[in-house]
Amino acid sequence: MIIARLLKVLYIGLAVVLLHGHALADESGLDSAKVLAVVPVKSGKVDQAVYRQFDKLVPELKKISKSKVVKLECRYSGQPDRERDVENAYKLAGRIEKYLRERHKLDLDLWVVIDISKTVKSSPVLTIAVFSDDIKKLDSVLIDPKKKEQQ
Repeated sequence: MIIARLLKVLYIGLAVVLLHGHALADESGLDSAKVLAVVPVKSGKVDQAVYRQFDKLVPELKKISKSKVVKLECRYSGQPDRERDVENAYKLAGRIEKYLRERHKLDLDLWVVIDISKTVKSSPVLTIAVFSDDIKKLDSVLIDPKKKEQQ
């Protein structure tokens, strides 16, 4: 019970950090990534059909340099302020991340990201993309880009 509560807090905390980081990336042009695949999760759960789609991607994923950052994003139709929706989005992406690491022994710098949209009602979608090298500059992104303009 305590572990479940801690995991929930962790999921919410990660969502806030990732959403804030996503906003910073948008401001600095770090949101550019080469999309390798978009896999719909029609049943709302990771099933054999979804695993098969990722199995087909493995040869391409193994060609990616370890110096690159790979994004595994789950777009989920729900409410960003509802804990259950945040957990479900992370669980979908997390299952694929675990599958790729354990089943296919992929050793990539893989970032799990969620995007929860309450405007469009649709099945979840998993996207895998390779970030541009600009993502490595993330630690030097200005907190308030307007301050630089004023200096």
